[in-house]
Amino acid sequence: MIICPTEGLDPHTLMVTKRQLGLFVVAISLVGMISIIAVDVLGAGEWAGFGPLQRLGIGLGLGAVIVGLILIRLGDRPA
Repeated sequence: MIICPTEGLDPHTLMVTKRQLGLFVVAISLVGMISIIAVDVLGAGEWAGFGPLQRLGIGLGLGAVIVGLILIRLGDRPA
């Protein structure tokens, strides 16, 4: 017998909204961008300065933050 942990719950209480998804995307993107910058500042690699992959990572992070902010503005509709 399989026991379902969501049995008897309203399906609307388990849905993820666009605002929640946007907050998650913004948070993960900011953590990634901060970690990329921190690695460079702390000198964890052999070379100093921003390389092309670091620039790409920061650019993708900024793009993800923009997408997350758009999702936050869309409100409490289901994602």
